[in-house]
Amino acid sequence: MLCIELCASSIEALRLAKDLKINRVEVCQNLESGGLTPSVSLVKTALEMKLRTHVLIRPRVGGFIYSNQELELIEKEISFFNDMGVGGVVTGALLPDHRINSSFLLKVKNSFPNIDITFHKAFDDTPDWQASLDTLIECGVNRVLSSGCKNHVIKGMSTLKLMIEHARDRIEIIPGGGLNDQNIDFFVKNIQPKWIHFSGCKKMIDRSTSNFESTLLKLDTGMVENMIKAVKSYSFSIGAISSDI
Repeated sequence: MLCIELCASSIEALRLAKDLKINRVEVCQNLESGGLTPSVSLVKTALEMKLRTHVLIRPRVGGFIYSNQELELIEKEISFFNDMGVGGVVTGALLPDHRINSSFLLKVKNSFPNIDITFHKAFDDTPDWQASLDTLIECGVNRVLSSGCKNHVIKGMSTLKLMIEHARDRIEIIPGGGLNDQNIDFFVKNIQPKWIHFSGCKKMIDRSTSNFESTLLKLDTGMVENMIKAVKSYSFSIGAISSDI
């Protein structure tokens, strides 16, 4: 059965994940900025709901080339949430030339040998996906979240297919970035992934106050329900990937 990871940035998303029996949540905040480290209370709520919980560790908006002080902050946050009992963390860091910061990942792995690590979409900023994937495998990273090195999973389908073939079960490839109820059936039929990742949100303008107006990504319950309905019956083996992309 195809498994689903919901990118959850609100109480509503956590409740929906619980009600729909979604396989795993990636808890974060500020989806409008690509996602940032969430509040402790939001993560605690996910754990109290008995959800399989991974936590995004991203200290600021912008790129993924971090100072030593920022890397230390990421390590401290990983330690904190690991002590809370989360199932895993979602993080990533790059070198100035945009290659994977392998020394940082190895340090995290050495400090937390049993922690489950997803390398997030910083991967799509790297110059050579194959070399990057090999580096993550060598560092003991469990999975990588990717839209196929493009800004949308549909545009990155060809590369995602190659990534899955190259991984050969040494690392999990979890596609995400732009999946919705209009394209998920097409995507799943052609890529046949073991996991998919989405937020199920739509962009809206919040005009609820007279002084402030902001763009929000708001959970669309109907979209999530339609997406799950569209893919719940799929069950694939990696060897059965379509070749028509």
